[in-house]
Amino acid sequence: MLSRVPFVGLVLTLMAGIVFAEKMSVYFSGGLLLNSTGQTGLIVLLAALSGVLFRQRKLSAFGVCLSLFFFLAGVLAFRQHEEMLNDQLEMIAGKGCDFYQARIVSIPEKRARSIRVDAMVENVHQGGKWVTVNARAYLSIPQDASQIPSAGDQIIVEGALESPKPPLNPEEFDYKKYLGNKGVAWTDYLPDHSYQVMTQNERSGIYAWSQYVSQWADRQFRENIADDRSYGLVKAMILGRRDDLRSDQVDDYTTSGTVHILSVSGMHVAIIFLVLSYLLGWMKRLRGGKYIYLITITLLLGFYAVITGLPPSVQRAALMCVVFVIAEVFNRKQMSINTLSLSALIILLLDPKALFDVGFQLSYLAMAGIFLFYKPIESRWQPQNWLLKYIWQNTALSFAAQLATFPLSLYYFHQFPFYFWLVNPFVITFTNALLPAALVLLFVCLWPFLWLKWLAGWLVYLLAFLTNISVAVPKSLPGYLIENLYLDQFEVILLYVIIFLGWYTYESRAFYWLRFTGVLTMFFVIYSTSASFQKYAAQKGMIHSIPKYSVLSFKQGDQMIILSDSAFTRDTSAYAFYIKNYGISEGVLHTTFITGPGDVPLMDLSIRKIGEGTVLLWRNKIIVRGKYFVTNAAVDYCLLSSAKYPRIQSINPSAATMFLIGGEVKKRSRERWHFLFQKSNTRLYDLQTQGAYLLP
Repeated sequence: MLSRVPFVGLVLTLMAGIVFAEKMSVYFSGGLLLNSTGQTGLIVLLAALSGVLFRQRKLSAFGVCLSLFFFLAGVLAFRQHEEMLNDQLEMIAGKGCDFYQARIVSIPEKRARSIRVDAMVENVHQGGKWVTVNARAYLSIPQDASQIPSAGDQIIVEGALESPKPPLNPEEFDYKKYLGNKGVAWTDYLPDHSYQVMTQNERSGIYAWSQYVSQWADRQFRENIADDRSYGLVKAMILGRRDDLRSDQVDDYTTSGTVHILSVSGMHVAIIFLVLSYLLGWMKRLRGGKYIYLITITLLLGFYAVITGLPPSVQRAALMCVVFVIAEVFNRKQMSINTLSLSALIILLLDPKALFDVGFQLSYLAMAGIFLFYKPIESRWQPQNWLLKYIWQNTALSFAAQLATFPLSLYYFHQFPFYFWLVNPFVITFTNALLPAALVLLFVCLWPFLWLKWLAGWLVYLLAFLTNISVAVPKSLPGYLIENLYLDQFEVILLYVIIFLGWYTYESRAFYWLRFTGVLTMFFVIYSTSASFQKYAAQKGMIHSIPKYSVLSFKQGDQMIILSDSAFTRDTSAYAFYIKNYGISEGVLHTTFITGPGDVPLMDLSIRKIGEGTVLLWRNKIIVRGKYFVTNAAVDYCLLSSAKYPRIQSINPSAATMFLIGGEVKKRSRERWHFLFQKSNTRLYDLQTQGAYLLP
């Protein structure tokens, strides 16, 4: 089968090399495997050997050699990107700096509580002199700051950069890894008046021009679309910036299973590509027209990418569509899945860490699902009525894309939108018209015809309004979102193997493969059921590592008790970021927040007040939370949660007690506690640096 789609095998081999390099990165850094020079030499040798074997028509040996070549190419490409990131870290880490100079390289993007900009740090002030560096950083600025830098500005910042921390709680989002995959090594929060814009609008090159065009397009949308919700949707879909979307609006798209349309991706570029190919298909009938068609489509896709500001996701999507155009022009009988694999191969050779981008994974899986599953699903019913046929084709398209992406979506987002099949036909219809209409609006804004601008703006508003209305429908229906779903990596792999075997059985008509599909399905059910029972039976107590808070969780059956102060119960974003995924992974269905003594719905947990603190009894373990106090009682754990600086000169705690430093304790107080406990040779666990503590 792979002989008909050779690029599928090659891209899978390349992916295997990238994943292998990521999993074995600790051994690479330790020098236990070949260094980069050795790998490069081996790759060159394999390339030469592959050429010799191909000329000698030894195809089996050639296939093995070529697979090894791409596997090592994936390893080497990943290592090179990893070394570039490490170089950025080593330029600044450990040297310290009191000032740094950076150049803003992105359009400022509004976040929930701040404005984020992408910057290149070019110089740092160390030891009384400026040192040239080259490191990428995400800088956050207050929304009400007196001065907001723009793309191209040079700024001087007082303070030091910070390296993102690795996750300190189980199942916590790995922000450090997320930024590393994007090539970002540093972050910093800039309070107002802590920085100064030195030079403004120093722009040059294609990226600077694209940002200028993107800002111009944003102004045109704002001027011609009066409705805020419609403007926010168009800005997100066309320009890839979601900062003007309302939180309830994003929630509507999430619960309807259409949140992917809020980010510029391969789907958006594919829609524009299909519209352009339909409108310009006549060019191919001219003499030499296929080359004119290729150049025209490529230029128009490039222009759209420029409008968006050239984010990596759009570059990847545009490249994917250009590969499809080239395949169409030079080989009309190409298999779509082979062309899709070729585009992925090119992208991963240029940026191997794109493989770990959720948008890249879901975008390519959705496209693969459409190519593999759309025809088998669509052919199940052939209505004669044109309207029913159109609705069914869009529904089949939605099912095909959803079938290919739902295991990975469950793995990342732990929820499933039940009514996606009801909403997607309408969303597909409206967005297929909205994207070209929005580009037409930008085109007519170049001309002084006010009535034409008004007409185009009204059409874009109407289509965006209808899209927003469509995605809001599921919330009024029962069971619109199935939540708290959890799959581990092994379950995801099993599901994809089952889906592929089902497709292959249909495609090859070799129905004996159904036996293997059935066996794997039974194994999946047994494995998942067993894992669920084990989680239900397990009792877990956890002291979490959360900045500004001391939080304890106790899990029994499908219930979880979270003990914290009242401020944490109101901080829903902190709970969602640090604890929610942990609860889902443990099979928790009911979470209760408590702030002190009272009735506790768990048999093995009791809470009492003691002085200014709290004492807990959990499975015969005594835990005290609050200030430090001297006691000879058999206390197993003492969680220090007071922010006050300890002015005591010495301590004499019980040797049986383990002390833990909570999130409220500031830097100076933490350093003082470390000194006191080290001096008394007492067990100390710092939650802020060592991570969450699992109670035995």
